[in-house]
Amino acid sequence: MSKVALVIGHSKKKKGASNKSLNINEFELNEKLVNDIHEKCDNSIVIYRDTLAELPNKINQENPDYIISFHCNAFNGNVSGTETLYWHKSKNGKTLAQKFQDSMLKVLKLNDRGLVSVKYHDRGWYILRKTNAPCIIVEPFFIDNNSDVNTFKNNREEYINELSSIINNL
Repeated sequence: MSKVALVIGHSKKKKGASNKSLNINEFELNEKLVNDIHEKCDNSIVIYRDTLAELPNKINQENPDYIISFHCNAFNGNVSGTETLYWHKSKNGKTLAQKFQDSMLKVLKLNDRGLVSVKYHDRGWYILRKTNAPCIIVEPFFIDNNSDVNTFKNNREEYINELSSIINNL
């Protein structure tokens, strides 16, 4: 059985993107989500970020076989969709990204923004490049889009079950 690191995007101090009208932010939403997924996955560990600089080493010390970092997109309150980021040179990362992208689309049925091949200095490059195992960043919806958030909330349990199933089969 593979060991999977579930990384909570952002931190208690730097909470990431938010939706002021729904009073939610990326960190708090993903902290609860990751812990709920972790409860269903015997092969997972939860990683909190203190600082971005220390995060890859913190993950690598756990020696996981796979790494999933949980985030949410944000832009202008109108853009919608699902995407998954992976390091451009990682074939295993791309394969993992496709599995998660397909599952998120199946459950949420939002616009398919596709897989994002990340290179140096693109968003997310630091964790994707500096970790030893195949690593992906999931961006299932836009947190500043009320419709996306409501779609997620309405399908949350199915989303947890779907992602947990992938993780348990890695």
